[in-house]
Amino acid sequence: MNNHFNIFWKDTEVGRIENVISDMWYIDGKWVSNGSKLSENFENLIITFDPKIIFQNPAQGTRVVLKVSDKDLQTYALVLGLINKNLSLKLIVQNESIQWLIKNVKE
Repeated sequence: MNNHFNIFWKDTEVGRIENVISDMWYIDGKWVSNGSKLSENFENLIITFDPKIIFQNPAQGTRVVLKVSDKDLQTYALVLGLINKNLSLKLIVQNESIQWLIKNVKE
């Protein structure tokens, strides 16, 4: 697995997740902001998330797109939370699940 991903929120890059640790469809890693105002807004939102609540009700979360800078690949993910600069995400890979995510979970 790649050790970092660029994170896009509201169709704009807001930062990256580094030193990625993967466990099935879940990844954790260090959140690194790109310093933009949108990145600040993103961080201020996700720092309020309780991962247990988001896990039980994904529509309460926010969605992002993960990209590898040197490749055209992208993966959708649900943000579970940010605790002490540790970002937790659930990867969404099945087409039906991606469509549900886009329809029900706001950016």
